[in-house]
Amino acid sequence: MSETLIIRLLAKINPASAIETDAQWLLVDTQGARMGALLQGRLGDATGLAQGRKVIVLVPGADVLHLNPVLPALKGNTKLSQIVPYALEDQLATDVDTLHFALGKRSKLPGTPVVVVSHQSMQAWLAGLHEAGLQIDTLYADTSLLPELTDSIVLLIDRGHVSARKNDEPVNTLDVEPLSEALALLLPATDKPVTIYIAEDECGTEQSVLDSVRDRAPNLEIKVLPDGVLPLMAQQAIQGHAINLLQGNYTQRIKRATSLRPWRFAAVMTGALIGMHLLTKGIELWQLHKQEAALDQQIQATYSQGIPGASPIEPARARLAFESRWQELQNNNKPDGLMTSLNILSQVMNANAGMQLQELIYRDSNVDMRILAPDREALERIRQQAQTQGIAAEILTADPQDAKVEGRVQFKPAAGA
Repeated sequence: MSETLIIRLLAKINPASAIETDAQWLLVDTQGARMGALLQGRLGDATGLAQGRKVIVLVPGADVLHLNPVLPALKGNTKLSQIVPYALEDQLATDVDTLHFALGKRSKLPGTPVVVVSHQSMQAWLAGLHEAGLQIDTLYADTSLLPELTDSIVLLIDRGHVSARKNDEPVNTLDVEPLSEALALLLPATDKPVTIYIAEDECGTEQSVLDSVRDRAPNLEIKVLPDGVLPLMAQQAIQGHAINLLQGNYTQRIKRATSLRPWRFAAVMTGALIGMHLLTKGIELWQLHKQEAALDQQIQATYSQGIPGASPIEPARARLAFESRWQELQNNNKPDGLMTSLNILSQVMNANAGMQLQELIYRDSNVDMRILAPDREALERIRQQAQTQGIAAEILTADPQDAKVEGRVQFKPAAGA
């Protein structure tokens, strides 16, 4: 996906009224650059922009805890995730069974980054996002997206919360008023470079407090954010260095929802088309089997008539039997009675228009034919022409049929033939 939708929840989410939750959202490209205006409103209003795009959701960092415990060196986060609750049990005032632990990548510094959040919060966020019609790819705590500057202290002042990041310490967030007390707790006197990020609408009201910080941090730089903190967080989110909360069981649930829901209708339609295709092919195959059975019967009947007295034979071998019989006749110097009779019959039929051959039986060198002729004289011409060719011909019957005559004529080979 070339575009990513970054959504930041500004309030606790209630699954029953998720679409009414206050939120901000912003479209960015693969580098984190803005692709439109920063929007704010109801969470449900952002659903339309999520279609066909990667979706990253930022949840309130005040609801999570950042830690950096020193854990045993194990291969893979799966094994670490099994021991981290017990490794942190003494540091937490809450039962670890009620908490979700998301692990980050280790750096050169000691310790493993861990984000701790209650299952209740995770379930509320995911249920609310689902209710709002959003299928998300990544879930970050917004405080985990503070820029990390080498050998510096970074603070973020946002809507009454102050978050601080140092290179070798986890992110700390305080909700303390007045602002001066929160800054005093998070920022002791230091000669290190200090950068404070603050939204433009908050900077004006807190300017005197920010100026007082210079007494403890002479290397202070204040960066005012004209459109608030979301564009800054969006850039950090695209870099992917923060800890994704969708781990463990939550990863599996999200993957199933993400992979199946967009394709459910297409999968149903594909299954229906495949079923119809198989049904159609099945009917065609059944019809072909019926036609094959009828052709087999016709082949066997033709074989019995063409080679009288022969034993029944499989239809697949009938052609070979005919070809073998033909070759045998070709190698015989004596003229074949059937071929001679057919040649004479062809000449007679061509010379006498209006005649139709309805049946021909070859048995014991005799050819019996049932012919529909215009009149009896036409049958007589067949008999006479056959005799001139050395074939004994006889009219067995001549029965009137409508305006024509149906006759039975028999050709016999001449004596000594």
